[in-house]
Amino acid sequence: MKFYMTVFLAPTSQELVVPALTAALAPFDYNDYLREPFDPDEAWDRWQLPQRNTLPLRPEHIDDARALRVGDGVQDEVVVAAPKGIVDFDALRQSSRGHAAGAWDAWAKVVSAYPGTLPRGHFEELHDDPGKAQRDWILQPAVQEVAQAAATQEHPYFNFSLLNADPVAVFAGGRDRFLARAAAEAIATHAYLTLDGRWLTQYTDDRGWDTHILEMADYLDSLPDEGVIARVWCHI
Repeated sequence: MKFYMTVFLAPTSQELVVPALTAALAPFDYNDYLREPFDPDEAWDRWQLPQRNTLPLRPEHIDDARALRVGDGVQDEVVVAAPKGIVDFDALRQSSRGHAAGAWDAWAKVVSAYPGTLPRGHFEELHDDPGKAQRDWILQPAVQEVAQAAATQEHPYFNFSLLNADPVAVFAGGRDRFLARAAAEAIATHAYLTLDGRWLTQYTDDRGWDTHILEMADYLDSLPDEGVIARVWCHI
């Protein structure tokens, strides 16, 4: 398994970020057989600085020397660590919220024409046969509209990922909640490591993905601008 991880560090100079990352991640080395307690959901067997999916800087800080940059000689350098205050998390959130708003409004228009559309889970509880449950669910007019739009691969919001996830369930819970979730997901990673050394994922206390991303966003917002945010690419 490969995954991105966010590591939160105390204020650290650029040249000391990699040693600080090494020290912070060391307790979770999968190959350290002496460490206890051992949790396979809180481990890596190798990690590296990523070459993509990294941190955008605020326009006024685009050349800020405090950011740690890496490059492979082929692609442009990318930012893998920087003080929180110079990372443009607002732009990430705004872009994600904008797309989410468009998706929500498109689905709302569909279900207003077909009220009473039910989630897949309703049919799974109704039928012992999974095939019949799937068939009855997808034959609903609103779901059919998403399926047909996805088939064109041209709709800005309706795609097979949304269809497979079940749009009825995805958009449940209200517009504000959906947009807040999208904003949190824009800055989320599979795992994050807190300043006090806690490795947290969706599997922590079985909290699930939604709680994971919302709590990660809250944790990020609670930290001072001088604290360093770092991204690493892990393998287990």
